[in-house]
Amino acid sequence: MKNIFGLIILFSTILIFSSCNKDEENAAPGSVEITFDNVAIIGGVQKQLDLVTPGSTNYTYTNGLNQKYNINILRYYISAIELTDENGTIYKDALSVDASSSKGYYLIDEAKAASQTVTLTNVPAGKYQKVTFTVGVDSAGVTQGAAGGSLDAANKMFWNWNSGYIAFKFEGQSDVSNGGVTGAETITADNSKGMAYHVGGWKNVAGTAFVYNNKKVTLNFDTKAEITSSSTPEIHLIFDVLKVFNGHHKIDFTGNHNVHKPSDGVDVAHNIEEAFAYDHIHQ
Repeated sequence: MKNIFGLIILFSTILIFSSCNKDEENAAPGSVEITFDNVAIIGGVQKQLDLVTPGSTNYTYTNGLNQKYNINILRYYISAIELTDENGTIYKDALSVDASSSKGYYLIDEAKAASQTVTLTNVPAGKYQKVTFTVGVDSAGVTQGAAGGSLDAANKMFWNWNSGYIAFKFEGQSDVSNGGVTGAETITADNSKGMAYHVGGWKNVAGTAFVYNNKKVTLNFDTKAEITSSSTPEIHLIFDVLKVFNGHHKIDFTGNHNVHKPSDGVDVAHNIEEAFAYDHIHQ
């Protein structure tokens, strides 16, 4: 009988010890991947973007005014990522900038597949139900002086200390464009059909071209992303590029098709905010 009681006690101790270890494992921080998938939704069908060589007259897409266009560059900054769990607790991805590096600022580039997945590490364990992020770079990333990493001026997304960073860069062509584009990375002034939308602006200064165009986006999930030390969920978001030009504000390629200052990019910036959506989670 004593042996039986001894076995019971031993077995119970093992169960308690195993349970404690499991709880500690689940309570340990983990990682999460957030994928920004740039797509074109046409007739309700989601398609991957088709980037063309600069100068191409192969017009793949149509805006809200039935004007045809193509894309050769698509880049944008994501920063200040936050995750909110089921209890309302918010995890904030840290932001830091110095001359050799930067943290918390992510340059999403359609030409570089690896750039489109952001991995956050050391995230507290929990079940998260929404994500918030800023499209663009706010004052913390602009006023620190020379910056490295994704904020390095070599990435060709920086204007100057007053204007700050280009939050969203689009270059391409349209068969109705008047051309004459200047200040572009891939479109030259002699390209009669070129377009360039360099949208940004991190501060409002009354009576000037300086306006705040960065956009804060919050997306709710239809299921919770559970983060543990052994589980790394992938949150899949989509950016419907067609909505940049056929969203609430219809963008006319015959007019304002050469955007290089904040005040000219206000309507496009509003459309950018509406172009993001939650798609699904891989647990």
